[in-house]
Amino acid sequence: MVFDRLGAVVSRHWILVLLAWAALMVGIDRLAPRWDQITHDGDFAYLPDRMTSGRGEQLLEAAFPEALSKSQVALVVSRADGKLQAADFQVADRLLARFTPNRDERSEERPQGPITGVWSYESQVVGKKLISRAGTGGQALLIVLRLKNEFMAIDNMKLMAEIHQTLDRLRLEPGFPKGLELGVTGSAAIGADMLFSAEQSIRNTELTTIVLVFVILLVVYRAPGLVFVPLVTIGISVFVAMDLVAMLTQFSQWLGWFDFKVFKTTKIFVVVILFGAGTDYCLFLISRYKEELQRGLVHDEAICAALAGVGEALAASALTTIFGLAMMVFADFGKFRYSGPAIALCLVVALAACVTLAPALLRGTGRVIFWPFGIGPAMRPDGDIGSETNGPSLTGWFWRRLGRAVVARPGLILVASILLLAPLAWQGLSVPITYDLLNELNADRPSVQGPRLLQRQLLTGETGPVTVVAYQKNARFDTKSGRDRIAWLTKFLYNLKYVDSHAEEAKPIVSVRSLTEPLGDTPGSFNPLSPTGRRKLAVLRHPKTKATFVSQAGALAGNVTRFDLVFQYDPFSEESVRLLGYVEEQLLATADDPHSNWHGATFDLVGTTAGIRDLKAVTTSDQVRIQVLVVIAVLAVLIVILRHPPICIYLVVSVLLGYFVTIGTTELFFSWLYGDTFHGLDWKVPIFLFVILIAVGQDYNIYLATRVFEEQERRGPLEGLRVAVVRTGGIITSCGIIMAGTFASMTTGTLRAMHELGFALSLGVLLDTFIIRTVLVPCFLALIARRTDAPNDRSARVECMPPVCSPGAK
Repeated sequence: MVFDRLGAVVSRHWILVLLAWAALMVGIDRLAPRWDQITHDGDFAYLPDRMTSGRGEQLLEAAFPEALSKSQVALVVSRADGKLQAADFQVADRLLARFTPNRDERSEERPQGPITGVWSYESQVVGKKLISRAGTGGQALLIVLRLKNEFMAIDNMKLMAEIHQTLDRLRLEPGFPKGLELGVTGSAAIGADMLFSAEQSIRNTELTTIVLVFVILLVVYRAPGLVFVPLVTIGISVFVAMDLVAMLTQFSQWLGWFDFKVFKTTKIFVVVILFGAGTDYCLFLISRYKEELQRGLVHDEAICAALAGVGEALAASALTTIFGLAMMVFADFGKFRYSGPAIALCLVVALAACVTLAPALLRGTGRVIFWPFGIGPAMRPDGDIGSETNGPSLTGWFWRRLGRAVVARPGLILVASILLLAPLAWQGLSVPITYDLLNELNADRPSVQGPRLLQRQLLTGETGPVTVVAYQKNARFDTKSGRDRIAWLTKFLYNLKYVDSHAEEAKPIVSVRSLTEPLGDTPGSFNPLSPTGRRKLAVLRHPKTKATFVSQAGALAGNVTRFDLVFQYDPFSEESVRLLGYVEEQLLATADDPHSNWHGATFDLVGTTAGIRDLKAVTTSDQVRIQVLVVIAVLAVLIVILRHPPICIYLVVSVLLGYFVTIGTTELFFSWLYGDTFHGLDWKVPIFLFVILIAVGQDYNIYLATRVFEEQERRGPLEGLRVAVVRTGGIITSCGIIMAGTFASMTTGTLRAMHELGFALSLGVLLDTFIIRTVLVPCFLALIARRTDAPNDRSARVECMPPVCSPGAK
């Protein structure tokens, strides 16, 4: 067997194995770029090109190359106790001077880092809409920095850090106006806060994971040496794996043969999964190694026997996770497509370290590794450890009692367990999901506090308007007939009626800016003799208005126009997404109407809300596809390894039950915890929970099943099952607690999605450890064993079982 030979090589050449890993770690570190140099982020940038937000963005870039903006930062200058004062405007002017590319030409599209342009209350076309009327809620103005980057681009972080420093410095100045509030919001501000929170989550997760694993290992083994082996093994594998992934990312850029990317949050999953799964692999190896020493084997033989005994189970459990994660490569959403294979590759490195580096460390340290308690007494034939005078251990007593119960009443226990889990599983079949990115951040983040300043003046929608990009062949939108069509559609959109999620009819579009209404005024309201009318007439005649709303670029000149829609809802909210869908339906109906002047036109929607709507559509489709592929992949690996198709199918079904119970319980818990602010689980939770839980959750089933088959060959179906439950119970429980602890470390971050996912994964692993692997799987195996075990043999084996607490039991 492969692991027999591997064990012989490692035990004989353990020094060379240690040197090889040391050389690999040093060598790859010298060649690999730093992780922060190659990481990406963002969501909308990794949507398929076929989505309307992607198509519209491409058309916008081609039609309005000088005015393209993919995200915005809105600086808020607000006073709650009345009108803005002259000193307040001086503060706003200082912000303009700091962040406008050219102070003398504030609306010019001249780049300064990611800033492509600035809109303010002084801008010629849209300035009037960026300052609210003074009222009971006070008055506020916006300075909108338009950025060339997507809202979660890493490049935005430097700009946002500079903005926060500038606002803090202004607030601390002696002459800062009393009662004036400064804030920041907008899609790019929210994206940057998510990235800052992700960085903090990574730091917290790494530290908490290492501390938790160290403490749990120390409690389980009470031997410093046995803590040392898993931590060193997994620490080196994480180090090597991340450098390897970084190198592959760099090679993909150089060669162009394949596309491979990693993201900031990928590191969280790499650390948590490798420390959790890798520690489990080490624990099973150490447990079997100790068992072989208790049988009387010397160290060389014990290493070989341990690898031969658990190597196949380790490989099988790792392969289920590797293949499960690898199935994410078939996702349409780029972050799923890249993240799954990257984590799977890291797990391959961890598996290699656990079957080579860990045995070499055990062989090199000898019996010292078990100090101060040694290897303990010899293993007894019934699966417990301890001499006749000492009697069985407390945990041994529990697992022997459980083994007897499973063998005696498997059907009753199985049915009762399923009935208890059924209500929670039913809850998990339909769980609300949210794409509200603002709701994911803590309430103290600047980008969350900023919109609260705006809500008093009803300017929230200005931070993320929806852009409708209309293309019509030979439209000539810059002619009178074209202007008439634009005026009609502007009025049509402005007057749309909409039934919101509360079944109430609303007029949800606050304003529509277009060629005929560049200020977003009420369509048709125009008095050229009034001050407002004269200002509107001046804006209409301004050449910049035409360039802003009708394309002047090449073949698209005159054939593409844009409408900027300001919704009354938060751009990130579910209500805005629903409204966007309704607007799109109305536009498509207009284009399909043969009697309409817009017949044959194409409409694409661009902006934060459009991106979220497309993100929802893509990830919902991906979730279904990936769930099916993960189940098929995991089932295929189980059948190849275990060679018992009915048992393999049951193992997958049992973990699926665990998934639905877990996600249903998670939804109930966070609904209670967050109260009215809970709108559903974060959109990333179901897919990552499913992939990780279905794949990783098979680890303990594989460990148990392979040991059951091994013991059944020696002792018969029922007695072999009982002994396998006893001998694997303690170590599988320890592994489950460690794995749950590593996933729980994700809750120490600051992103709500990480809290939800960390809680769900921990709960799912504990459910798998204490219910599925402990009850559901053994009971099913016992039912099968009863059919294959001869009645006489079965009764004889049960009768000869020693009493649970009998010190003389053998």
